[in-house]
Amino acid sequence: MKKLIILAMVMATLNVADVVAQSFWKKVGKAVEKEAVNQINKRIGKQSDKEKTSKTQPQKTQQTQPKPTQPQKAPSQTNKAHQVPTTAALVPYGPTTGKVNGRQWVDLGLPSGTRWATCNVDAVTPEQPGKHYAWGETVVKTSYAQATCKHYGKNVTDISGNKAYDVATAKWGAGWRIPTQEEFSELAFYCTWKYVQKKGRWGVEFTSRKNNNSIFLPATGSKDGTSLHEASGCGMYWTSTPYKDGYNNGAHEYHFGGALGEMGIAERYYGYAVRPVTNYTINTATPSSGEINGYKWVDLGLPSGLKWATCNLGSKAVDQDGAHYAWGETIPHIEKSSQKNKMYGKQSGDIAGNAQYDAARALWGGTWRLPTEADFNELIENCTFEWTSLGRRNGLKVTSKKNGNYIFLPASGNIRTQSATYGRADEINTQLSYWTSTPARNSYSNNAYAFNFSNGSFIIQANTRFYGYSIRPVSE
Repeated sequence: MKKLIILAMVMATLNVADVVAQSFWKKVGKAVEKEAVNQINKRIGKQSDKEKTSKTQPQKTQQTQPKPTQPQKAPSQTNKAHQVPTTAALVPYGPTTGKVNGRQWVDLGLPSGTRWATCNVDAVTPEQPGKHYAWGETVVKTSYAQATCKHYGKNVTDISGNKAYDVATAKWGAGWRIPTQEEFSELAFYCTWKYVQKKGRWGVEFTSRKNNNSIFLPATGSKDGTSLHEASGCGMYWTSTPYKDGYNNGAHEYHFGGALGEMGIAERYYGYAVRPVTNYTINTATPSSGEINGYKWVDLGLPSGLKWATCNLGSKAVDQDGAHYAWGETIPHIEKSSQKNKMYGKQSGDIAGNAQYDAARALWGGTWRLPTEADFNELIENCTFEWTSLGRRNGLKVTSKKNGNYIFLPASGNIRTQSATYGRADEINTQLSYWTSTPARNSYSNNAYAFNFSNGSFIIQANTRFYGYSIRPVSE
């Protein structure tokens, strides 16, 4: 249209014959006139709309909300960070060294609370190797072979603490025992490892990551037949845990040599050393109001009447972490992997009370279930939160504003990274993460809501479903 207008002006300027010009203007005039009218109407229309809007609609600041017909619920605490004060320990951790039956132990700050002896069985100092024993036997032999092994090929359960099989219990008395496979793994995971020489003997020094206490495991070698092998540089230590392969010939052990230290499996007839462990009991009982299926709960005076369990799913004590679970799964979580989480990327409603997906209902039975997002919001609205410690674990003390009862949520860490495999959690004693039963909104079915604490504050937010988090069961 602009080209037509310009052409018309040029023709007029050049004094084109009136007849021609008039003929051209007849063709163009209507189009030009129509375009001009359209432009004018648009401008008038915009101005008219502005005037109409300003006259007929009130300003936003003048709008009023309609009164609710029903009482409003407390605002959701989801995605709101809450700062938490730090308070003194509820129950002191206890001594870091002590004796049982005259034998010295040291506290390495381990999550299980296991205390490790400072010497091997039959040793007087930490540097002495002690003597060698076949697995499940309590006497020293001149020859170590299949034919002379009492438990080779026999179906024997874990022998820890059984004085008929456990040489630590048999020789050091009740309270001492051979460590389990899990306890040796815990030692290796939660302590630093260094191959050092002490008083002329090589060995491994384990130093606690929590309190810097340490123990020294000397090189012991092993016995096969009548021969002693690698006594100057390698250590071989029994656990109490049999190896289950259908043949009943092996048991789990820990060995090291030079820069290598790891868990393994050995034939039961070998002669290995034993480093005893003991348990130190701390009274960490918190208030409780009743039991369901043998699991304690506490009344926090909540408006809903909801009962909160006193300990985590998979634990036996208030200050124990329990197991970690991926969202919607009922077996403990051992690896961060979306492919291994059956609920990742799948549409789901709230799973509370569904035994197929709710680990609390599946494992504790009765009316136990995962708390919903709303249940955690209710807890936040009606309780105070403090960062403190109870026995061997830091965590949150959650106290009712109504009756003063409380629960303790241990800082059980989480399994989020590839380094946290085989059930080993990161950030223990500094962070905590607890699943709700509620799938996250607008998350493409990959997330669910969780209660998280780190760096002095807690929040409810959507987290990836294949993470391994703790569970604190609830019941109506």
